Amino acid sequence: MNCKSFVYISIMKSTLTTILLVLSYFVQAQVNHEALYNAYLAQDFQVWKKSIDEAQKSKMTIKQIEEIINYEYGYIGVCLDENKNAEAVRIMQLMDRQLTILERHQYQPALVYMYRSALDAFQISLNKWDILSLGARSVKYADLAYHTDPQNPLIVSLKGNVDFFRPKLLGGSKKNALYNYEKAIELFEQQNQTTHNWNYLATLLWMAQAYEKTGNVQKAELVCQKILTLAPNFKYVKEVYYPELTKKMAK
Repeated sequence: MNCKSFVYISIMKSTLTTILLVLSYFVQAQVNHEALYNAYLAQDFQVWKKSIDEAQKSKMTIKQIEEIINYEYGYIGVCLDENKNAEAVRIMQLMDRQLTILERHQYQPALVYMYRSALDAFQISLNKWDILSLGARSVKYADLAYHTDPQNPLIVSLKGNVDFFRPKLLGGSKKNALYNYEKAIELFEQQNQTTHNWNYLATLLWMAQAYEKTGNVQKAELVCQKILTLAPNFKYVKEVYYPELTKKMAK
């Protein structure tokens, strides 16, 4: 083999190695929605934590950042429910930095507004003394998101959450929440955004809870049946919420 051939082969090997490394790098950065959806059904949020942390080790595209923020949003809620406040704060800070990146690129402003609204709502759980200012800002962001993109099912769903969880004295309304959940479900289904989408199932669950809170337990039961038809292994609905609902109906 002459010198030129040896150099050419070496360059080709080096180039191929670089390409394979780049490809594996971007494969690693992909968000595995199916695995995270199945973890949601099993209520195994350690899988979400691992995926969130692993994502930070890879160079993500703007789209991937937006996708992982959605799981951070869900994971923060779980942490707060389980009184894991330090972990919630850690992910909130991460989410805030990532939202700043999306803002810098002017990427889907409506979604950014809605996640900003969610962060303020989460802050209320940690800072009860600042409920008025945080609550007002959360509502402002939610309304801005809704008016910017009223046909985005995720935005409509999270707007429902703002109405559902906000205290009545601050303008919260279970009926308004129910309206938004119903609209969000319709949009999710019309836009074929139901496959491996935890937001769709979560919205169905919130809708069932809103029906229950507004006195329509029969409709809540029908929604639970729909959820278990779509996802028979949804652990929380199957083992906790639906059994508790049927007990209430039996009284």
